[in-house]
Amino acid sequence: MKLFLGYILIQIFVLNEVIFSSYIIPFLYLTIILSIPKGKSILFLMIISFITGLTIDIFEGQLGLHSTSCIFIAFLRPKILSILSNSKTLSNEDNIRLNNLGGVQFLVYSSTLIFFHSLILFFIVDFEIGNIFNLIIKTILSTLATLLLIFVNELYYMNKQ
Repeated sequence: MKLFLGYILIQIFVLNEVIFSSYIIPFLYLTIILSIPKGKSILFLMIISFITGLTIDIFEGQLGLHSTSCIFIAFLRPKILSILSNSKTLSNEDNIRLNNLGGVQFLVYSSTLIFFHSLILFFIVDFEIGNIFNLIIKTILSTLATLLLIFVNELYYMNKQ
């Protein structure tokens, strides 16, 4: 609960207030969804994802944009995890972290889900036929910025243990 609140507060009061560029919007709060243990039920995952997205939506004055994107990646997450991990590398009770999944697998796992989250979010907000190039650039740059923040967070978490 403490981490949930911490990530939400950092997102709302720091990251949403700092303008990196109109193309770069980092979403550190996705760490909440990405790190939920593999063995949790899909219902639990969907509820946490919805609550996380809804909390961001409420503070940003959005109409379900983040909750929609979060639920979408919650739906994809078990499929991505089943492809990337086996029972030897990750138990059902382990939080999904860099040190539990391994560097390459964590990179593929997190970048895939972050990319889809950003794509869905920006598609809902900015989609116009003539604006597809900007949509793709914004998605890629925001994915990279989010991935960088999450990696720094993971390295901090690993050093803290």
